[in-house]
Amino acid sequence: MRNQILRSASINSSARSIAVGVALFLAGCSGTFKSSVNFNPSQPLRIAVLPFVQVDKNGEFAQVDENLLIDNVGLVSSKLKETPAKFVQNLVQSELSKAALDVLTPAVVEAELLHRGFDMEGVQPVQIDFKKVFAAPPATLCKEVLTCDAVMYGRVTKWDRSYYGIQATATVALDIKLVSAKDGKILFESSADDSEGRGLSKGPTGYSSLVLEPLKGLDNEIITNLARDVVQKAVKPIFIKNRPEFLTSPPPAIIAAAHNSQSGTISKKEKLTVVALGSPGHTASFSIGSAIQGLPMVERVPGHYLGEYYPLATDTFEAQKVSVSLRDQFGRVTVQKLGKVAISLK
Repeated sequence: MRNQILRSASINSSARSIAVGVALFLAGCSGTFKSSVNFNPSQPLRIAVLPFVQVDKNGEFAQVDENLLIDNVGLVSSKLKETPAKFVQNLVQSELSKAALDVLTPAVVEAELLHRGFDMEGVQPVQIDFKKVFAAPPATLCKEVLTCDAVMYGRVTKWDRSYYGIQATATVALDIKLVSAKDGKILFESSADDSEGRGLSKGPTGYSSLVLEPLKGLDNEIITNLARDVVQKAVKPIFIKNRPEFLTSPPPAIIAAAHNSQSGTISKKEKLTVVALGSPGHTASFSIGSAIQGLPMVERVPGHYLGEYYPLATDTFEAQKVSVSLRDQFGRVTVQKLGKVAISLK
């Protein structure tokens, strides 16, 4: 009998220790949100949201296998075929619709980065080299790769789920930074960190509930919903009540462009043909460096533009790059330089 009492006392003591430990742990789990706005949020800016990355506790890029399901836990977790960084980036892109920002289409940003040397050399399938992207100056990204006023960087600093037997806790943290391409000034930065628990702190007190509720806390639905809340609070400081009409549509996008001069030289007796694939219904033109400006292009079919240049006797230029421009009805312009081959007229 005495041994049974001692065992019971030991069990109760252990239970109290666990409960106290969980209580102390929960006391430390409180959301923190910090932000700084250094521009007029009502002033429209065209921005490029760069691919988000996930970092470890030392701030180093985490190696994430794109083929793995995000935090999938058998039996209790729903499947989600995205990495935490990609999932959070999509949330941020969606929330930016509440700000006065002219956001480039994500597919266009990714395509331009891959075609402009920001891919991982020798890796198949082709993947973006995040280190190259984050190391490039914003001015270079906006002037040479993308047509934008600023770039947004995003880091997922925490994406964790902890299980304590009678308590499961999900934690999400991220840092966002918007940097001007003009002068490198930080226009907006925000840090957010929050947790959500299931089990002793939120579930019913029955024994079965103490077992099942923490397991439910491992479900992806818990951490993804938490991520939505964290992202909304992180971006909220730049929300505005009334967005300009033109921001209801994305800015003009140029998917690809090319010309027919493979050697980089044309004679005065031949024409230069320039083609472009982009968003439909816009006014297109192309230029050859500073020598030939604003030659019109015709939209033959939706999104397919064609332009031709016939040299005049007085024309002369050497080593000039061709660029294509798309202008929408609101006056927004997107420019893309064609490849690395410069054109000379002989």
